[in-house]
Amino acid sequence: MAKQSKTQHAERRVLPRCPIDTDVEVAINSQGADMQFQTSSTNISLRGIELSCDDALIQTILAQKIYPHVCNIRFKLPGCVKDFEIQTQVVTHRRLSQHNYQLVLLFTSLNKSVQEKLLNELASFRVMTIHGDARTALAG
Repeated sequence: MAKQSKTQHAERRVLPRCPIDTDVEVAINSQGADMQFQTSSTNISLRGIELSCDDALIQTILAQKIYPHVCNIRFKLPGCVKDFEIQTQVVTHRRLSQHNYQLVLLFTSLNKSVQEKLLNELASFRVMTIHGDARTALAG
C-alpha cells in the first residue's frame, strides 16, 4: 500500500522530490544471474528515486562487473493503475544501520511519454499533499 512519507519540508529543487512510500521491485543482472528484490521508495522525482533497502540488494549491486552499476525498477504511484518500468543507474548508497541502507538511483531511459506521465502524476501528488488530501482517495 502506497502512502506519503511522514517528513515534510519545503523543497527548493528545480525538479522537486515527492515524499512517496510505495513498493518497488528491483531487477538486477549480477554475475550472470537475474535477481529480483522487493523494497520501498522514500521519495521520487522526475530524474530519480531513493529507496530504503537491505544489505542483500546492496551486495548484489556491488557484485556487478559493469560500472556504473545498473538495475531495472518497477513501481506504481498512488492512484495510478499502470506500473512505471524504468532503467536506472546507481548514484550512491549509504548505510543507515547494520542491515538498512539508503539507495539513490538515477532514471536513465525515460522516453518522452513516460517522462510526461511521471511529471503529471508527481505534480498531482505534490498538489494534493500540500492540501493534506490522500492521493488514493481521489483516484478512480
